[in-house]
Amino acid sequence: MDALIFSQTFFYLVISFAILVLGILAAIVAYHLIGITKRLEEISGDISDTSRDAREGIKDLLAAFSRIPFLSFFTKRKSNEQRKKGRGKSVSE
Repeated sequence: MDALIFSQTFFYLVISFAILVLGILAAIVAYHLIGITKRLEEISGDISDTSRDAREGIKDLLAAFSRIPFLSFFTKRKSNEQRKKGRGKSVSE
């Protein structure tokens, strides 16, 4: 009977130790996931800044092209009236 009590006590100690180890591993995984999330936030901010800079560069490039007489025909913007009117509609409508 003593062997049975000893084995049950040993089993409970091993299970308790395993639960502690799993808890520590879960905390380590959570810590690294939080770090990854912070780095992803920084990366998305960098991508946002880069896209904003690229958008401004493209606008500046189009503005430079619109000053060239031959290319200004292709890069000029339509007025609001032309956009509302659309293609193929008559002026009387």
